[in-house]
Parts: sequence; structure tokens; C-alpha cells
Amino acid sequence: MTNITLEAKAMESDERFPEAIQLYDEILTTDADPESLAFANYRLGMIYREWNELFAAQRFLSQAHYLNSDNSEIQKGLDSLNAHFSENRELVSDQMSRQNSDQIVSLFRIATGIKLISMDKSVQAYPLLKSRTKIYPNASVAKHLLTDISITEEERNSAIEFLLERNWLENSGVDLYSISIQGLYKFYSTLGKLHIENSDYSEGLICFDQAYRLDKTHEAPIYNKVICYSNLNEWDQSISLIQELSESIPVDIDSLEYLSAVAHSYHNRYQMSRDETDKQQVVKTCQMLLQIDKKQKAISELLDSYQDKKPWWRI
Repeated sequence: MTNITLEAKAMESDERFPEAIQLYDEILTTDADPESLAFANYRLGMIYREWNELFAAQRFLSQAHYLNSDNSEIQKGLDSLNAHFSENRELVSDQMSRQNSDQIVSLFRIATGIKLISMDKSVQAYPLLKSRTKIYPNASVAKHLLTDISITEEERNSAIEFLLERNWLENSGVDLYSISIQGLYKFYSTLGKLHIENSDYSEGLICFDQAYRLDKTHEAPIYNKVICYSNLNEWDQSISLIQELSESIPVDIDSLEYLSAVAHSYHNRYQMSRDETDKQQVVKTCQMLLQIDKKQKAISELLDSYQDKKPWWRI
């Protein structure tokens, strides 16, 4: 059994189900052996069954059975779910309709929030996007539940069109749509920036972690994590990330905010380390920042404190 599997089981034991789901989902993206893949699918199915997310549960249990049809535990879980479907057809049909409507509402709120951001209305966007993370605490849960949503022509409102035009929805059937990785990346990275604007740096870290998990080709979430760690006074974590990043800051990162985070991270570590390297990093970063904006008074004062200036009468 892999280390990830053992960690996921431990998360389940601690009733940290969203984290367990994320780890099981991570196994599904690897070239693990069929038995491990079957187990991950089975546990995902059982967690979603416990959450009463019956259609997600059916998808995962069916896949688990396909991968390991001889496993009696998997067979029992799938048979139990199928029996529930058979014995409660009307109830299941109503639940399917209700959950489908809830998913459309989620897509509407995500699209509307991102549209509001583009209109410089972040105050209105924040509660719309933030409310979705209570339903989708991480990208794996969002990916699993925002799947195979039935959207008819009558239901294709402006928000749905907005998502389709940007390829944030993928067509998986005649009227069936699933949220794309690109759409999820935009959701979590946008919400992370809103958390920074609202000084909720811990939540920002969570969102940027999710964004980076979704697409490791973009380093922007890591730059934003530096800003979060710095504002949380987690200097060592901030610097460990800074040392992995290029000095060429991505265009979608606030350069002043990032460089300020770098300067303060090294400054605070220098207060303890008295390491000359840390000192030089503070001076270098302050100078870079002041080249962008000379009016940064706090940074000017920080730089002055690191430079031995002679009195004017001794110059």
C-alpha cells in the first residue's frame, strides 16, 4: 500500500474527509497498480455515499468494480447503492433534479463572481466566490461534484455562456457539462487574490495550494503564497519559496506587494540570523521595489536602516 494511500486512510480515520478525497484523487492521476486505483475509487465512492452524493458515489464504485471485479467489499458497496436506487426511484429522481439545479447555481455564482472581478467589483464578487468553498472545500471535491451537469438550451443563461466561451466547461454528452481544470484553476486563483485583498491570508494559502495542484505549469500561485506567508509572519516558509522562484515576476502578480513581502521576510529573518546574505537580500529587494515606485515610504525607511549614512557635514 502506497504512502499516499496510508495517509488518505489516516485522514479518513480523523474524519478529515475533504483532505482524504484530495489524496485519493491524487492516486487516480498516477500510474498506480490496478488494485491501488480500485481501492482509491472504492473509498471515494464510500465517502460520497456517506455524504449522500449518490451519483458521484455510483461513478467511483462502478470504476472500482471495473478495476477489481473480484473484490467482495467493492461488490457489496456497489450492490447496496444499486439497491438503494432501485428501491427509491422517485426519491433518487428528485435528488438528481435538485442536485443538478444546485450545480447550475454554483456555476452561475462562480461565473458571476469572475465577471464582477473583470468589472472591478471585487467587493460584490468576494461573497459569491467564497460561498462556494463551503460546498467545494478543495479542487478535487469541486471536480468530482461539478461533473455531468445537465444544462438544456433553456438553462444556458449568460453565466453559462460566459463559462463555455472561455472553455471553463467541457461538453461530456448531449446536454451534459463538467467544469474544466482551467475553470477550476481560475476559480481558486481568483478567490485566493480576493482573500489577500481582504487580509485573510490563511484562506488565501489554501486557495493557492489548490490552484497549483491543478496546474503546476503556472508559478503565479507560488508567488502569491509568498505574500500570504509573509503577512502571516511565517518568514522561513516564505523564504523557502522565494529561493525557488525566478526574479522575473509574472505579469499577473502585484510586483510591489510581492517585493514588499520578500523584503520583510528577509528583514525579519536577519533580525535573528544576522547573516550578511539576508542583509544583502533586504537591500537588493528594497532597491528593486523603489525603482518601481519611489513613493514607498516604509520601504525607503527600511532601506535607510540598512545603509550607513554619514551626517551631511562629514560628506
